[in-house]
Amino acid sequence: MKQLKRLCKVPANSLLESVIALTIISVCLYIAIMVYSAVFAPNTSMKFYSSQNKIQAAFFDMQIGLDSLKEKYDNENWIIEEEFTEGSKKIIIKYSDSITEYPEKVFYVPGEK
Repeated sequence: MKQLKRLCKVPANSLLESVIALTIISVCLYIAIMVYSAVFAPNTSMKFYSSQNKIQAAFFDMQIGLDSLKEKYDNENWIIEEEFTEGSKKIIIKYSDSITEYPEKVFYVPGEK
């Protein structure tokens, strides 16, 4: 037992303690950077969500089927394409503003022709 106590005399400011502390700090820093990058990604910005909401609103306005709603979205910012297939209709809606062109949304509507 006396030999074991003599082997375990490690000072408090040892190299091992410093390595463990740096490891803990680096793991916490890694987690913080991952959370930061997930929160501030381009597809989580307010501008992205507002453009997606505009596209969704345009699609649901088109579901009403009024021709006047198509005229509402008939300008250079909106591109609405319709393709008819067997038993369904494919609607592609693209939105762009003066700065950015946003990803297109594709909707499938069954049973219309």
